[in-house]
Amino acid sequence: MQWLYEDLPGVGVVQVLHAAPVVPPLSAQHAGFVLQPDFRQFVAVLDHEVLALLMRLEREPAPPAITRRDGEAPHPLPRSFFASVRNYNRLVALPPELQERRMQALHRFPALVAPVLLTAHRYPNVVDGKRHAWREVDEAVEAAIDAGRDLTGALAAHYGISRGLVRASVNAEYWHAPSHASRRGWLAMLDALPANQRPMLAEFERWLVYLPNYFALIGEDEDGDPLPLPASVHRGAFHLGWRATWEKAARRFGNLHPALADCDDFLTAVRDHLAVRLKRRRGPRIKRLAQAWLACHGLLGLLAASERWHRLRPHIDPTHVPTGFALPAVLGTFEAGERRARELLTPEALAEEGEAMHHCVGDYWAQCVAGERIFSLAAFGEYATAQYHPRLKPEADDTVYRLVQLRGPFNGEVSPRMQTFAREIEALINAPERRNARWAALEARGRLEVAELEWRQARQQAAPWLDAKTCRQLDAVIQWLELTPPGPEVLLCDYIAGYQYHDGPAVEDGLRVGDALTLTREPANPHDRLAVRLDWQGHKLGYLPRPANAEIALALDAGEKLAACIRRIDREADPWERVEVIVTALVTERAS
Repeated sequence: MQWLYEDLPGVGVVQVLHAAPVVPPLSAQHAGFVLQPDFRQFVAVLDHEVLALLMRLEREPAPPAITRRDGEAPHPLPRSFFASVRNYNRLVALPPELQERRMQALHRFPALVAPVLLTAHRYPNVVDGKRHAWREVDEAVEAAIDAGRDLTGALAAHYGISRGLVRASVNAEYWHAPSHASRRGWLAMLDALPANQRPMLAEFERWLVYLPNYFALIGEDEDGDPLPLPASVHRGAFHLGWRATWEKAARRFGNLHPALADCDDFLTAVRDHLAVRLKRRRGPRIKRLAQAWLACHGLLGLLAASERWHRLRPHIDPTHVPTGFALPAVLGTFEAGERRARELLTPEALAEEGEAMHHCVGDYWAQCVAGERIFSLAAFGEYATAQYHPRLKPEADDTVYRLVQLRGPFNGEVSPRMQTFAREIEALINAPERRNARWAALEARGRLEVAELEWRQARQQAAPWLDAKTCRQLDAVIQWLELTPPGPEVLLCDYIAGYQYHDGPAVEDGLRVGDALTLTREPANPHDRLAVRLDWQGHKLGYLPRPANAEIALALDAGEKLAACIRRIDREADPWERVEVIVTALVTERAS
């Protein structure tokens, strides 16, 4: 937020109101001013064409396809406010010829030109002067408008889209996006679709409510804006067409908010399955798996696979869950009359909750180690499981938890009273007196990281993960990701641990794919008695990651012959994912 003050000669200090409306909004209490001569004289001198254009940009969007949980009214889509003094002056202050050309551009390509020339305010504001919106200035677009030359090309270059999408009907009216980056990401998605499968504006807005969930699944930055993605991801996701895909998904899965959110749990299972199959500590990142699944099997295919996994997968038997792990409590337990809340702090407790509630919270130990908190709630004869996500607030030297998921038995929705209770627990977690407990929970993440890997490795060996149909679909995903499952002689494919702390960065320019590495046991290593060091031409690159090093350390101790080499180098990646190694067992043929 920015507040701007100016010292005007003869006036004094004034506050700039960025979103002040040109014409005061009417209200039942304050409508008499419209009859006053001074106001009527003021309105008479306004440029009505400019004002009409600004108000046209504030059009009512098409109602979304999804309704509220109670079924009474549709979710309102956000709108932008354009009829501000700031925007009005940007147009009326221009020379007549430039004003005409800019207004023509706004009429012709409102969805693309308005964000460049004007500010899409969130709402009228005559109180505090907060600046909550900016325009996306582009001198090339402005020059093309003012010169009357190739505006289509300038807009295509500005947004990184095709000329065809610039001229598409979906951009013939202004539509709201939460940020400039979101608009670019959504346009890139539309541009990836064949022209005959792109939606009309009304159909685009009908399903716009699900786009944040869609991009949260496949790739967002820390601000929640879409990341650049291969066109094949969006093209595959909507290979049936925009409208047909969403309509079929809604008919089969109902409200797609929870259905899309549940895909994350399914993809976590796929990742862990691939970790075993590829002989790595971790499989591909969740978002990369989501991208691959959409590209290969479409959005309907991903939702169907997720629904099948949630329905068919075996429940986790609490007696088979690895024990010995526990998280520090933030709240612990809470009881007030018939309302009870219990913080689930061990894998066993999560497994018991999942078994009782018939959903997949039993697999959430990794999320809990990363900082999430799961509560079992009971109130009003109803049961639910609540998930709270932590957000660090460095300015306050504190952490704040936010309710991100609340599910009843079989992933069902809960009553408004249970939702209120879950919010009460959120407030208790964030109470000032629990500040130290919140920090203790956050600091435990690093200490429990290895324990989480050991738990996941034990879980991978304890239960089947995917049904036969999903495994067949996974073959196409592996091919899209350009992954090659290793042969039986391969013991490990993984990144070098501690690469950035040793000689790796200094000798990186000399490293080549296929270079042999030396495996050296360090049984006296104070940090890990199963440590296996990796050397390249006498330089220490780092270690095999744990706990995946255990099998290799024991094999070396037993005198088995193993070999290691560099499998892949990505010099643009983070240091801990820059150099991938492969460890294999040397198989010698018996003499006949």
